[in-house]
Amino acid sequence: MNEFETLTHIIPKVGSVSRIFSNIVAGRGISKEDVNILVEFRDTIPNGATIEHDVISAVLNVPHEKISLMLNSLSFGLKNVIGTYKTYHILLDDMKFSQLWDYDLRCAERKLEEQQRKLREIDKEFIEASNSYEMTPFNGMSPNEISVVERRYNKLKAEYDKEKVILDAINAERMTIINIMSSIGTDIFERVSLKCSELLAVVEKYVVSYSQKEPDEKKEESETISFFPLSLIADIYEVCNGVQFSEADSIEFFHAINLHPNSHPIQINNGEKVRVCYLISRLADTLESPQREQWLNDILASFGIKTSFYRSKYRQPISDMPSESNKAFADALREIFGK
Repeated sequence: MNEFETLTHIIPKVGSVSRIFSNIVAGRGISKEDVNILVEFRDTIPNGATIEHDVISAVLNVPHEKISLMLNSLSFGLKNVIGTYKTYHILLDDMKFSQLWDYDLRCAERKLEEQQRKLREIDKEFIEASNSYEMTPFNGMSPNEISVVERRYNKLKAEYDKEKVILDAINAERMTIINIMSSIGTDIFERVSLKCSELLAVVEKYVVSYSQKEPDEKKEESETISFFPLSLIADIYEVCNGVQFSEADSIEFFHAINLHPNSHPIQINNGEKVRVCYLISRLADTLESPQREQWLNDILASFGIKTSFYRSKYRQPISDMPSESNKAFADALREIFGK
């Protein structure tokens, strides 16, 4: 993985972590998948020294415009995570993740107990059959009688071996659950926040230095406004990329939706303009005036959508009789926006 791939790999992961933190604070809870994402982030994201090496390489090799957008995106996401933890650390640190796996563990232990009882019953019969089979040379049985004993022995042995495999699988399932629960720890939010702080300390050095790379440029430039957080756009990207929009890089998608300077417009796929209008309306509803009107007018112009078309079409996915594809899209956005 080269330095560019490392950064593009980390940015959506930071977005996912930010979304998880925000959902908890908003009262939406946390899922097993969310916990796994946090554990993976804590355990696999490179340390500050490694990231700094990749950032330096990217600064030297990636076009100025692109690396600047990437570093600002990464900085934005890291600050969201750190800020959320700083404000709500008591709530976050008090969460008990083991409850998410309690039911699974109880089910595994119940299956294990039932399988052990079943195996004990088979084992008892198997021992009796084994003893009888071993005594056949000495008890004067006829060949037919020996054949009957041998068949019973072989049948019980095969049954025992089969049920023992099932028992081992159940026990492995139980141990996997226990290992997952023990791997989480009690300080995962703090550890994730510290990891983000370590990365931010590196990224901020190059956000500042890189923005000052050309001293002849204007010293005062308007601040880049992000209308929507990286965590929200990351969720929309997962739903819409390659479906409503042509395939795009996740970073470019984030900047295009936020109308950042020098961002590359993303293309609407054929037959998706109405659903994109509905997406625009959902995003616009999260903004306050005058930002709402400013972003709405600019994003419509960016997509080449006339205001009259937008106003007449944006509610189709939630009309009284929407098409299946419109309903599915509206449901997907409802999951993201929470209503």
